[in-house]
Amino acid sequence: MACVGSRITVLASRLAFRGACSSPSLTRALTSSIAMPPKASAAGKTTQQGLGAFLQKGIKMVEHIKVDVPKASAENGDKSAAGTRTSGRKRTTKAEADAKAAAKAAKKPKKAGPSRDAERRCWSAGKKIVCGVDEAGRGPLAGPVVAAACVFPEDLVIDAINDSKQMTEEEREEVYEELMANDQVIKSVCVIDHERIDEINILEATMEAMAKSVEGLSTRADWVLIDGNRVPPPLLDRAEAIVKGDAKSVCIAAASVLAKVTRDRMMTTIHDEFPAYGFDQHKGYGVKAHMDAIHKHGPCPYHRKTFAPMKYMPGGSAYDGA
Repeated sequence: MACVGSRITVLASRLAFRGACSSPSLTRALTSSIAMPPKASAAGKTTQQGLGAFLQKGIKMVEHIKVDVPKASAENGDKSAAGTRTSGRKRTTKAEADAKAAAKAAKKPKKAGPSRDAERRCWSAGKKIVCGVDEAGRGPLAGPVVAAACVFPEDLVIDAINDSKQMTEEEREEVYEELMANDQVIKSVCVIDHERIDEINILEATMEAMAKSVEGLSTRADWVLIDGNRVPPPLLDRAEAIVKGDAKSVCIAAASVLAKVTRDRMMTTIHDEFPAYGFDQHKGYGVKAHMDAIHKHGPCPYHRKTFAPMKYMPGGSAYDGA
């Protein structure tokens, strides 16, 4: 009932307003106010009122903006040209982009390779025979861990030598052959297989491989430079660790090449025996193709049973029979 009363009140108000607007006196008042001329300012100038002043300001605010209207072609009179906006940006093909990126990379200064600074420091301290040590194969899920020790002659120069991870496979193979063919290079390699890794863990196996590679040198080293942040216990009295040493020291870089190529060749041989896993490509690292092969075929005898996922599979160190 209250709602109906409200509607009647609103309707009555509208009717009353219409009646008032129809009176002649109100119409004359409205007309005279609309036709009223603009007021004059104190200076005698006419001042624009209301919306006109706003529009005038608006025009002044935007009058400096220039609109770029494309022009139609004068030669062929093509109408479509008048409605087409052309971009000032030059299109670049993929070949041009690649060439530009290559030129930019060529201008970039190359990182300095390993030096002999660490060895010179040792030589100056009276340590005449200095060997570098590095390993390969701590991270893979299969195969051995390999460590190498190398005494690099003071007057020998091999320009291509670098951290083995920064070299291509062809470069590593070439440097490896050169190191192996040079009798002046004193070298030793130690291989710790997957069974020993599972027995004592990968860290201990790595330390053991490093220590044994140094022991295997035909000439005892006065000082040992080891890649990483840890020195094997048997070498604590005559060794130091250098973080990223394979990128800093020539003798460590040489050892890294020896260890890497030795292990890669062993993994290629394992691939010939178990081709389903693709060891010749990933060398035992846990890439997707390798993981897929493990889940499809199960682990092979060279897989490390203490590494996931093998340790959760039948025969693995953490397998619970489920």
